[in-house]
Amino acid sequence: MTVLKIKWFWLLLPLFSLGFAQGDANLLLQYNRGPDLDAFYRKWNFDLHAHIIYGNMRENYTVRKITYSVGTYIQYKFSKTFALNSGADYFNLSYQYNLSKNQTYDKLSYLSIPMTLRVFPSRKIHFETGLLYNRLLSAQNTKIVNLKNRINEYPQGVFKNAFGWLFATQYNIWKRFDISLQYRFFKKETDPFSDQKNNFDAFLLGVHFYVLNPKKKPK
Repeated sequence: MTVLKIKWFWLLLPLFSLGFAQGDANLLLQYNRGPDLDAFYRKWNFDLHAHIIYGNMRENYTVRKITYSVGTYIQYKFSKTFALNSGADYFNLSYQYNLSKNQTYDKLSYLSIPMTLRVFPSRKIHFETGLLYNRLLSAQNTKIVNLKNRINEYPQGVFKNAFGWLFATQYNIWKRFDISLQYRFFKKETDPFSDQKNNFDAFLLGVHFYVLNPKKKPK
């Protein structure tokens, strides 16, 4: 019985070898199977974007206001379904204090730098999450808050650079244009006796334009 199995093995081996040696065209004709013609992807791409921001200090005595951000991202794909993303945003936050002795507004501006991972279930949609670094550019109030210099700019150290996190989804609506919905938060240790806290979150609605067409196969 063992000898018979060995004979069948040596008889079928050339047939299996022939099947593996066939080209994609033969496989496609014989078995209606072949290489995935939609498997291409661009390793590098760039997008220009703008967001509407609905953000706030994460305290119950402040009220969210609408602001904006603009920026550019650089995307590197390891495969059709997995990518690394970074770049920079000019990111603004605005909110109003709702205290008996304070009804003023703050406006904070950051250079926000993401380092995120993207997963692509299809060419039309992707999901994203990752780290954010927020470098403070300016922090102002609608009244004079820096008594030494008599200006609306907060003194150094009241608001600080901070790390945070984001969660996002993005959908292709037409050619190179996408829309996105994002949630991000960031925080830093703050004086517990101060009304100004380094603890923020925001919802972002964005429009993105890709410099290179992600649906067109690169040459």
